[in-house]
Amino acid sequence: MPKPEQIIDEALREQVQTAHGLMREGNGTEAVKALAVAYLALLKLKPELMEETIEPRPGRKMLAVMRWPALGANLKLESIEAKQPEIEFIRDRFAVSEAIMYYEYTLESAINAGA
Repeated sequence: MPKPEQIIDEALREQVQTAHGLMREGNGTEAVKALAVAYLALLKLKPELMEETIEPRPGRKMLAVMRWPALGANLKLESIEAKQPEIEFIRDRFAVSEAIMYYEYTLESAINAGA
């Protein structure tokens, strides 16, 4: 299982650890906000991530970063295309279970990118 200690970049690691602490406190909303900041920092640190594509179905490609969970803190496709990543909050509150999804995605993305 991936762990924040595997993140090389100290600032990014601290952001992810802060979000983890917020989840443990039961504050899903603040954890999601912290993870959004962390993910945007990851994209700034590793801009090549905005270029990577995946093939979710044969013959259909999509930008890999668009797998970021769209549970109310949504990565805007047009911001990725403009190379100015932005996450739009369309909800005010998030459950810890939702924060966990953002946490796992951000953590795994950072580790896999060698950040």
